[in-house]
Amino acid sequence: MNPGSPFIRAISALPVSTAVRAHSIIPTLGDGPLAERSDGVVRYASAHLDAAESELVVRSSHSVQSNSAAIEEVRRILLLQLAEPCPRGACRAPAVAQAR
Repeated sequence: MNPGSPFIRAISALPVSTAVRAHSIIPTLGDGPLAERSDGVVRYASAHLDAAESELVVRSSHSVQSNSAAIEEVRRILLLQLAEPCPRGACRAPAVAQAR
């Protein structure tokens, strides 16, 4: 996941699909302007998505998954999505192929 990798550079230039509801949980360490902070691995400016519906910045290292604020934010997002109606039948279970 080298930031100079042609793959990473190409994929980071792609816009978030309008069919996807993106949310960001971005860990940062230290003080100072948000744009200059990082989690020790990824800089805030690189993690930030303009198209995100919400963004939560938490004081944490890169491994944010055990941070209580991050866990609560994931819960909030999931509950929000559960409360929304299914667009165009998107919530139906996919058809299972029959074995022959």
